[in-house]
Order: sequence, then structure tokens, then C-alpha cells
Amino acid sequence: MIIHSFAPTLDIPYYYPCNFPLIHEVLERQGSLSSLAMLAASRLYTLPSCEDNGLVKTYFHKLDYEEPIWKITNQRELGSFEEGKVQIRRQLETGRLFLATGTSYHLPYCDDYHNPEYINKHVKQGSRHYLMDHWLAVYGMDEDHMYVYDPVFYKFKGKVEHAAFHDFWRGHQTIPELAGVKRKETLRTYGTTDIQAKALLDSQGYREMLAQALTTQVHEFLTGRTVTEGTRRFYFGHAVSTSLIEALEGNAGGNAESEARTSGLLFDMRWSRYYFRDLLKESAEWLGAPLDQYAKEYENIILRWEKANNLLQVGRMKQREGWQAQLSGVVQELVADEWYWYESFRRALPQASTYARQSQTDIDNENEHKAALLRIVLDSCRELNAYHNTFIALDEGGNAPLYGRDGRLNSLELVSLLAVVEQGIEEHWGKGLGNALAEIAAASLPESPYQTVGSLVNYLAQHQTLGSNGEGVR
Repeated sequence: MIIHSFAPTLDIPYYYPCNFPLIHEVLERQGSLSSLAMLAASRLYTLPSCEDNGLVKTYFHKLDYEEPIWKITNQRELGSFEEGKVQIRRQLETGRLFLATGTSYHLPYCDDYHNPEYINKHVKQGSRHYLMDHWLAVYGMDEDHMYVYDPVFYKFKGKVEHAAFHDFWRGHQTIPELAGVKRKETLRTYGTTDIQAKALLDSQGYREMLAQALTTQVHEFLTGRTVTEGTRRFYFGHAVSTSLIEALEGNAGGNAESEARTSGLLFDMRWSRYYFRDLLKESAEWLGAPLDQYAKEYENIILRWEKANNLLQVGRMKQREGWQAQLSGVVQELVADEWYWYESFRRALPQASTYARQSQTDIDNENEHKAALLRIVLDSCRELNAYHNTFIALDEGGNAPLYGRDGRLNSLELVSLLAVVEQGIEEHWGKGLGNALAEIAAASLPESPYQTVGSLVNYLAQHQTLGSNGEGVR
């Protein structure tokens, strides 16, 4: 059984995450106009954002927007491979793609296939790599093979034997060497995800959504918001540029740690600009002049950012006298010019609102929910201290270390804590989290999200949301 009308592109720019092309294909099959650039803009991949430690990544969930284009309606694990095949067949019979998540380590067509380096890069000391489930789409199956679409990073569309697909689908949990490495998200066995368009976009609706995406981008970039959560601070738009300038000015003496932070900011900030460039090109095709001219001007801004990054790398390597001051001057001029470009672009935009914002009630409910979870976790820590002679620093609140490098708990104590937390959640809301936290931890104990009370609360909040309405995706 194969969806014969399925003819997707394999030419996906390298900087797009593996889920976007699949979501795009799903939305189109639901009858909605879509594009990769629009999907990236809907999650504000187009907007520079970073944490105060210099980590550059998307933090859409830290802002107060609703999902404008698509949403996850169900994200779950199936019980077995046989159950999974039944679910795949049901979707294929209705002409729908089946989205599966697993590990590229067991995909025969990719470079990661049983490659020791895939293991080594995650387990070596000081590694910056995080485990994440890899997405692909199933568009057919027969007695011996699954037919899969996997364009990022492998540009593959074709058949895979059931045994290999089975190993992929079992996921990272079955690779013993990776049991203790860092991970960015919940890893699933026989994982699958259902995607639904928020609204089916026709040509007019698509143009309106493009205008909204541009308006939201310009508003957020020029506003340059800073969001504070406990001791952590997140920067958006122009605030990221300002943070880079401060890092450059603070590194006049050549501090190695500050230099590395500057390098990360300057290098990684490029990706958001690539996504925004794609959105500008898409908008110019649909909305016409003068957006085409602004798209050309923005290409030059990107080239200047890339030259600034090259100047940094060469300066660090050759240590020419005065290179830091030269780079600081180049970046300050570029930041000012980018600001003026945005100011001019704002005046040229078609009239549109920003993305819809969450209601204050939703925000208040979310804050109240997190506050309740914090109370439950701290009460559970207090109970563990009393009955298990542990020493969790309750006076530090959300910053109290739990597990990992700075934590006070060993693996057995962490499992005990999570069992108490699970019980507290069930008593407060009348239901648990589906898979018991203690069972998840016992199977595999990642350092994160159990490092601190606060990171555990954030994990619980996301996990409860996923369990109740399916929202949330990397």
C-alpha cells in the first residue's frame, strides 16, 4: 500500500529542522497552502534569540503568541511494532502520511548508520551535542518494506526493510551507550505525532498570513524584548545584537571564555537571518513590490554578518594586533544599519496585525499551573530530606540543585523523589502524567531536566501540556 500521489521535494536547505518538511507535506495534503519559510516564521525561527549565557536557539515558547499556522493534536508512544503497523496502515488507507520518530543510528541510508562516531560525539566529555528524536514520514508499506520520506539531512525517499525501520522506531532508548547523555526533549519508543492546520489557508489567507508573519517579525525585532525567568534571562531581536556588542566590548582583554561566547553569538545568529531571508523571498513573490527590493537589501546584510564572523575566526587564529577593536567597530556599524533597515521596512509593510496573542487568562493559568507544580516539587523535596536524609537546599527554591554535576541526589534518590512528585500531582489534579516519572527515570536518567527544581518544574509543565492537549514540539 503506497500513496502514489506523494511527490515531495528532496531539495531542502540544510538549516531547516527535520520536522518542517514533513509538517509542510501534511498541511498540503489537508488542503492548506504552506511553505517551509512560513512554518519557520510561525515559530519565530526568523527572530534572533539567545539566553544570557550566550546559547542561541529558538525560544518561541517564552513569548506570548498562540500557534498561528499548525498545532500538534497528539504526540504519543505506541505499544509495539505490530500495533504501529496497524496504525500506519489505517492512515495510509485514508491517504495520510504517518509521522514517526526514532534514531538515525539505525537508518541504513544515512551516515549515522551504526557509526561509532554517532555514539562518541554524544558521550565524550564536554560534548555540546544533545539527543533528539529524528522525524520521518511513512508514505507506504508492504510485506517486507516501509516507504519513507526523509529529506533532512539525508535527501531520501524510498524503501527500508521492516527490521531496519523497527530498530529506528524503537529509538535512542535501546542504545545502552546513550543512556546517560544530555537530551533536549522526551525521547519516545514507537513515537508518532499528529499535525493539524489551525486554519486551511487559500491564496488570500496565505497572503494575509505572510503579512502577519512580517509584521510580527518587525515588531519583535525592533522591540527587542527581554524575558526573565528566575535567574535566567532571554533576549529577542535587537536585544541579541546589543548583547553581542556588550560581549565584544567586554572582551577587549582577550578573555578566552568571553571570546568563545562572542564566537557562538556571531556564528549562530546567522541561522535566524537565513530563515528571515527565505520569508522575505516568499513574501516578495506573493505580495510584490517593494518587498522584492527589501529582500535584495537584506541579502547584503547577511553577507556583512558572514564577513564579520570570518573576521572573528581569522582574528582568533592569527591574533593580529587590534583585531578585537576592528571587529567591534564592524559589528556596531552593522547593528545600526540593520536597525535602520528594519525601521524602513516597517513603513513599507502591508497593513496587518501581529500573530494572535494568548489571552491574559491563559497566561495567568499557565503561571498558576507552574506555581502549583513548584509547590508540589518543593514539598516532595522536603519529604525526601525528612525521610531519606538527603540535603536538597530548599531555601534556593527553583534554583536548588537536584541531580547531575551539582546535584545532591544519586539515581535511586532521584527515582524516589519523582515517585513522590508523581503522587503529589495525582492528588492535586486527580490524574497523573501517563507514564510514571519514576519509571521514566529508572529506564534512563538524563542529567537534564532533573538538574534543578526549576528545570524539573518546566519539564513537568510541558509534559502535562503534551499529555492533555498535544501542544508543544521542538
